[in-house]
Amino acid sequence: MWARGLLPNLHAIAERGSTAPLRSAYHASPTIWTTIATGRRPDEHGITDFIVATPSGDAPVSSSVRRVPALWNMLSRVGKRVAVVGWWASWPAEEVNGVVISDRATFSDLDRRVFPPAQQQAFDADVAAAERDPRGFDLHDLVERHDAATARAAERLAGEGFDAELVYFRNPDAASHVLWRYVEPAKFPPLPAAQEAAGRAHLEHIYSTIDAAIGSILAAAPRDANVVVLSDHGFRPQAPEKTRVMVDLDAVLVALGYEARGAAGIDWPHTRLYAYDSPDYIRRNLVRFALAGREPHGVVRPAERPALRAAIERDLARVRWPGGGPAFEVRDALPREQKEGGDFVVRVVVAGADAAMLLDGKPIAGAVGGLSRLSGTHGPQESGLFLAAGPDIARGATLDGIGVHDMAPTLLYALGQPAAEDMAGKAWTALFTAEFRAAHPPRTIRSWGPPREGRVESSQHDAEMLRQLRALGYL
Repeated sequence: MWARGLLPNLHAIAERGSTAPLRSAYHASPTIWTTIATGRRPDEHGITDFIVATPSGDAPVSSSVRRVPALWNMLSRVGKRVAVVGWWASWPAEEVNGVVISDRATFSDLDRRVFPPAQQQAFDADVAAAERDPRGFDLHDLVERHDAATARAAERLAGEGFDAELVYFRNPDAASHVLWRYVEPAKFPPLPAAQEAAGRAHLEHIYSTIDAAIGSILAAAPRDANVVVLSDHGFRPQAPEKTRVMVDLDAVLVALGYEARGAAGIDWPHTRLYAYDSPDYIRRNLVRFALAGREPHGVVRPAERPALRAAIERDLARVRWPGGGPAFEVRDALPREQKEGGDFVVRVVVAGADAAMLLDGKPIAGAVGGLSRLSGTHGPQESGLFLAAGPDIARGATLDGIGVHDMAPTLLYALGQPAAEDMAGKAWTALFTAEFRAAHPPRTIRSWGPPREGRVESSQHDAEMLRQLRALGYL
């Protein structure tokens, strides 16, 4: 894409500044981006994965889990005005000297999604502008919809005189997990040429759209702005592909006549079986008998359970994927699954999974709620990229070995602020011009602030976020 002129804004930054591979670390994007923002290692900053275990179940990571100051806290402390847009684990939006548009800002019914609250109206206008003119983003995709709003908010804020603006786009990562086979097709079983071309064009369109968004932000920024673009990791093929399928087993049980549903949910007098942990991007579904005396108005007597279990196994064998393979297997519930509420388990057979599920050759409405095939993956060994340009940035600087741990101290140095001795990396002063280095000798302080007690905050959208993470293979 670079050679074909499809990333003109990134290419222009590289041409007038400095570039390097960026050494990555860790496996989870929230962990790496929090390391970038704090300069501290995960065991110190507290965000070690996409989720945090709680007594009531897993919850997505949030800003309250982080135990140490991030760049926006540090800069606020010294009176710098800062804008943060879409950064991983930035909800609830923290009080800063500036603006935070959190990573959950597009959930319109969520509290504390922006700071200050007066910014809410402006961000709603950003969302409306993106809906009128998506500028290449696919608004039917939740991740792209988030990035479209992020791009509009970042462009607006770029012209408002902040000392620093930090913006994160999510979709290059999410899309690469799904579409990487089209980048390295030789690593996978061949597909028809037209499908290969269409898949690659789709991924290239996503990258080009982000490149254009970066160009719009820079066009709105002051001419004397320094700009840094980085990715937290690279990608490699994941062969064979991993399949993630969301199956609504309740829809299957309804089609088979074991469950009835009405406006208020399960129609208990006409239900014999129902799913207890569905739908989700998981392979197992807990199933319960509608037992008399246990479920509300349950009709199944305990003695009927063996025959009912045998009947559902026979009927589930009639449910197939379009290629002819079975869609389900049935097994006994493990002790922990019994504690979770399952009388037995219906397992989804992922091999052969498709966008439709067939009962006696006919599609079951609503049975498949989502399907993704993951062909791209990454780890600490896949370096990201680092590009920087601007009046204070040297051209063609030697940056061999620069990594994610160095980002916070380097960005602080760019803003005339000291790095902290408790940070894991260093300020790469070689990135900057001789004039800037002469005027800004490196300084350090012991710390930018003492650690705080991390805590988990939940929201009504946690389940949806967990489903998205499972669809991408992170959970």
